[in-house]
Amino acid sequence: MVEPLRLRPGRRSVGTQAAEPSRAGRGEAPAEQASVRRAPWLAFNAAALPAPLGEASPAFGANHFLLGANLPWIRYGLDYGCSTATPAGGLHADANAAGLLDVAMGRLRRDGVEAARVFVFGDARAGVRFAEDGTPEGLDGAVFPDVDVLLATAERHRIGLYLVLFDAGLVAPPSLQDGVRCGGHADVLAEPAKRQALLERVLEPLLRRYRGHPAIDGWDLFDEPECATAGMACPHPARSASARRWGQLTGVLSAGLRAVGLGGSSLPAPALVEVAAMRSFLGAAVQAVRQHSGALATVGLASTANLSLLQGLELDFYQAHWWEPYGDAALRRAAADFRLDRPLVLGAFPATMASKSVKTVLDTARCAGYGGALVWSLRAVDGRGGEDGQLSQWVRNHQGQLYRRPLRVKAAADVPPLRPAEPLAPALSVRAAPPSDSAEEEEPESARGEADARAPGLAAAPA
Repeated sequence: MVEPLRLRPGRRSVGTQAAEPSRAGRGEAPAEQASVRRAPWLAFNAAALPAPLGEASPAFGANHFLLGANLPWIRYGLDYGCSTATPAGGLHADANAAGLLDVAMGRLRRDGVEAARVFVFGDARAGVRFAEDGTPEGLDGAVFPDVDVLLATAERHRIGLYLVLFDAGLVAPPSLQDGVRCGGHADVLAEPAKRQALLERVLEPLLRRYRGHPAIDGWDLFDEPECATAGMACPHPARSASARRWGQLTGVLSAGLRAVGLGGSSLPAPALVEVAAMRSFLGAAVQAVRQHSGALATVGLASTANLSLLQGLELDFYQAHWWEPYGDAALRRAAADFRLDRPLVLGAFPATMASKSVKTVLDTARCAGYGGALVWSLRAVDGRGGEDGQLSQWVRNHQGQLYRRPLRVKAAADVPPLRPAEPLAPALSVRAAPPSDSAEEEEPESARGEADARAPGLAAAPA
């Protein structure tokens, strides 16, 4: 049996800390008030001691493991707010979509999972009103009623939400999908005046309205921002190729317009923003969460290779994703090696893989020192995957090591106690429309519908 590790007084036992050598091993007398790190703590492959954690860090760690699932959307980008495809609004105007959301959250609760990561605006195809020059003017009238439906459903099932505001589709080359304009908004991050408008007219009203709401545990300000940032490694080849093509095209068009004396608002927006602009937006958004919300603030990176983009922004916890092409070494690397001042959470990993199971990824992440992990995804949003009961079984096996959120509201009488259940039949799925990397790469509508019909339940990550 492995003896528990003893730490110097004052060190916190959280997911980003590596084991310290015992005083006895250095020939010193053990401290009288040494704290005990309970087994299992297996991240012994750390190359260096971690940085001290901030006092306000959430208590995520190997023995307070945040277990959750990505419940990204019912219909990508259309659940919250109006669009030409959904003029009446999203969830509040679509009883079928609201019902599917309720079924999904009920399934989470029965599996013993308390956290869900939900996308709100995505590429801003709905919910945000823009002026003719691309300046954000504010939220449309359907956003609050739609978000109210989401929060009421989560509150009823006692699920804590991490709400993802935008993703890299926001700055993707502009396109039309089902008659709805998608992407093409790099200027709202690149230009200071438009960036400020986005913060003051879109983000802050949302934060103020839902300040202190018991269903909101955190705000995830941008999904995989390195895929929207120039000079950073985006691990999605198709998305990167699309951005390069659009960048070449806009470069030629801009040069031509300048040659004939046109410029300013006539110039097409790029597909990527500079590092300084992205960090400026994220940093200001973190401070807005601090001032107007009180919930946690985080950002979901595509991989740990780009943690430098977030360091110094005062996030409550770091977050990175892992997809199978990254390889096992990236998943097994000890979180302590990154010397972060906050816990590191695995914000997304694929539910279906040829090489490993959900259980294997969760075990590996926990042993590497991650403070939590959220599977991608609860619903078959990309037409692949299937629920096989692994989450509920993992909950049963790790009841004593899971992070349990404080009970801030009384659950509805018809909601059963939180405990893992036996595997159930997967929920029905409907066609969803994940963002495509470019218009020519978009999958035919009929093919997406057939794929979703074949594969309800948990889904693997988009390729």
